[in-house]
Amino acid sequence: MTSRATLIWPASPDAPRLISDGKTWTRWNASSSKAGPYDVVLPGQMVRIFPHELPKMREREKLSAARFSIEDQIGTSLDSQHIVLGTGQDQRIAVVDAAALSRVLSALSEEGIEAADIYADFDWLPSEAGPIRLADRIIFTDPQGYTIDPEWAEGELAQLPLSDWPNSQRRDGAISLRHGSFARHKGFSAGSLFSNGGLGRIVALLAVSGAAWLGLTWTQARALSQQAASLRADTAQLYKNATGQDAPRNPARAVTRAVKSTPASSQGFLPLMQALNSALASTENIAIENISYAEAKAQLNLRFIYPNFDAASEIERAAADAGGTLRLGGVREQNGVLIGDAVFEMGAQ
Repeated sequence: MTSRATLIWPASPDAPRLISDGKTWTRWNASSSKAGPYDVVLPGQMVRIFPHELPKMREREKLSAARFSIEDQIGTSLDSQHIVLGTGQDQRIAVVDAAALSRVLSALSEEGIEAADIYADFDWLPSEAGPIRLADRIIFTDPQGYTIDPEWAEGELAQLPLSDWPNSQRRDGAISLRHGSFARHKGFSAGSLFSNGGLGRIVALLAVSGAAWLGLTWTQARALSQQAASLRADTAQLYKNATGQDAPRNPARAVTRAVKSTPASSQGFLPLMQALNSALASTENIAIENISYAEAKAQLNLRFIYPNFDAASEIERAAADAGGTLRLGGVREQNGVLIGDAVFEMGAQ
């Protein structure tokens, strides 16, 4: 758990922001509240968290592979999403719209509020706290939970009593969205800059680079805004094509609700990854350097790193035992390691 103060970001612009020291919640007040740093808890409507199962591979390849595993479940372009993997044994992946997260951080920055880590509400709250009905959301608290708008409540959910935010602290293991391009950057204080002599040229360079950065930030913000508008229009058209009905005000949210209530397909990427993971678990020192998923052929395109030449036959046998077929290319030496391409698909050859 954390002793850092927490700020609740509202799901509605009209709802108040709340802050807590872990004991009591109060409304954010610019004149009386401190500037932070705060752990920021986002409405779970903005964030989705999925389980994933990845075979043994290099760290830099894990995020790419995980993206493939959830691509069919997102309902929008992954290029517009910020994606974070759980750390250690946490086999989860968190997804949030990058433009939406940028807007939250920009709004906080404009008000002089420092954001530390950022979490989804259903992941931040302890599992035993929910489901909980608040004025602007209903939270199903769980590491793989979710949050819905109150107007979606049906049946027993509609009977849940209206509650205040529980007096709680962060659940251990919650995924922070402050990674990658949204990682927190610690700045320099003016005092430390001028505590040593001869820094005039550095200050001048900082001033020039700062002006360039501001120009770049403005350009990127404008591009993100245009991209978001285009995505909304595309999503609305896709919704109408799929349902024959005009899109609601927030078509992406409607699609998300439908996906949450639909069982995952038994075909596709996940069964392949599960079988491949099983095959790799029965081998020694075979790693994956590159992986891609060919949806039209329902196959994985792989590049293995082998400890020796015999390892290629070993992984081929293991793949067959796992219920798949591994078609191997030749093994070759490159930059001092043995590598080989392969294609993996389900079923016997």
